[in-house]
Amino acid sequence: MREEIAQRRIMTKPCFHDFDRHNCGYVSRNQFAQGLSYLGLESTEAEREAINAMYGDAKGINYHIFFKDLDPVECEPRKYERNLSEMVRYINFRETGTERLLKKDGCKTVEAVIEKIKETVMKRRIRLLEFFKDYDKLKSGRILKSNFKRALDLSGLNLTVDEIDLLAKRYQSDKGQDCVFYHHFNDEIESIFTVKELEKSPTAQVVQYKIMPAWLKNNLSKPIQEVYNSAMEHLARFVKTRRMQLYPMFEDYDKCRNGTVTYSQFRRVLSILSLIADEVEFHALEKQYKVNVGGMNVFNYLAFCDDIYEIAKLNKLD
Repeated sequence: MREEIAQRRIMTKPCFHDFDRHNCGYVSRNQFAQGLSYLGLESTEAEREAINAMYGDAKGINYHIFFKDLDPVECEPRKYERNLSEMVRYINFRETGTERLLKKDGCKTVEAVIEKIKETVMKRRIRLLEFFKDYDKLKSGRILKSNFKRALDLSGLNLTVDEIDLLAKRYQSDKGQDCVFYHHFNDEIESIFTVKELEKSPTAQVVQYKIMPAWLKNNLSKPIQEVYNSAMEHLARFVKTRRMQLYPMFEDYDKCRNGTVTYSQFRRVLSILSLIADEVEFHALEKQYKVNVGGMNVFNYLAFCDDIYEIAKLNKLD
C-alpha cells in the first residue's frame, strides 16, 4: 500500500473525512473497507483483519493513526510554539510594566513626587484634568482610588507604584478611604501655570515656576563632596591664572548644542589641558554634573564652566 500511495500520490485522508462526520478520527470497519476500495488500495481479508486488530477498538478503526504509519508526513514545527518561546524570551529580557514600576527607584516623599510631576507637566504641557474627569460622572471632584491610579498611568507621568500610593494617601477623601480628591491634586499641579481664582485678588504677586536644573539634584556623599570642592578650587585657580576660556574646548564636541558632552569627551578636554589626572576627582565631577539626556547619562559642561568662573570670580565673556 505504501508503494501504491507513493507511486500514485494518493490523498488518503479526504476520502475518510467524508465518513467521519464528527471529526473524531474513527470510521466503522465497513466504511474503512469501502474507503480503501475507493482509493484503489486492494487488500485481502486476512490483511483487513490484521489492520482491524491493530488499529481498531470499540469506536471503530482509527484511520488517523493508520495513515500516519502508512504514509508518514514530515510535519513542520508549529509556529505557535516558536512564537511563544520568542515571546517568553522577550518578556524575560524586558520586564513587564508592573514589575518595571515596582523595581524602579522613585521618590520617597510626597513633596518630591509632586515636584517631579510639576516638572514633567511644565515640560510637556500635560492637562491632567482631562484624564480624571472621565471617571467623575457626578462632577463631585473625587474619584475611586483605583481610577486615580489608572488616570495617572494613562497620563504618561511614568510614576512608580509607591509614588502613586503616596499621592493617593495625601489626597484621600474624608468621606471614604477608597476615594481621592483629584481636584485638590490638579489645583496643586496647575499652580505652576497660574493661581486659582486670581481674578479675586488682582493685586496678588504671581511668581513664575522655574524648574530646578537636573544637575543640582545630584547629592554627593561627604568624602566625594570634599574631593569635588578641592578639584573645583584647583581648576578655578588654573583658569584664573591663564585667563582661559573653557566653553570653546567643549563646544567642539557638542554637535547638538545642548550643553552636554559624554564622559569620555569631558575627560579628553581636561587631559588635553593637563588639569586633572586623578580618577577620584574625575568621578566626583562626573557625579555632580551628571544629567540624563535621551536615556543616557552625560556631562553638563555649561554648569561646570559656570561654576568654575563663579569660583574664580571671572566674567564669562572675558
